[in-house]
Amino acid sequence: MKNYFLLVLIILILVSVDHPSIAKPRQKFFDNFMNMLSESGEIKRDQAAKHAYREIIDKLRLGQNQKDHLAEQLKTNNSMSAFKSRFCDQGELNSYFYGDDLRQVCKVISNKIAEYKK
Repeated sequence: MKNYFLLVLIILILVSVDHPSIAKPRQKFFDNFMNMLSESGEIKRDQAAKHAYREIIDKLRLGQNQKDHLAEQLKTNNSMSAFKSRFCDQGELNSYFYGDDLRQVCKVISNKIAEYKK
């Protein structure tokens, strides 16, 4: 119990002391922690798009231009739905994907949208 109390006391001292040798690393730690929390919120919010992107990259052999285009189109769930609507449902021509590659991309996107709507 004494060790626990001592640990809590040291943490409180480190948080409350405003000396430059402690304040700068503490601020850097807090900034990293806040970035990690905000990124985890983004992941949960746009999880379907990120999973669809990873699955497409794993399934298909894509060039760098195709990967860049796909990453841009699948940034968020909304942009993924727009991509599906435009190129899969309406049949608009895509300069990066066509034929079997486009069918597989559309299939993965459709599955991910259905999976995450449950």
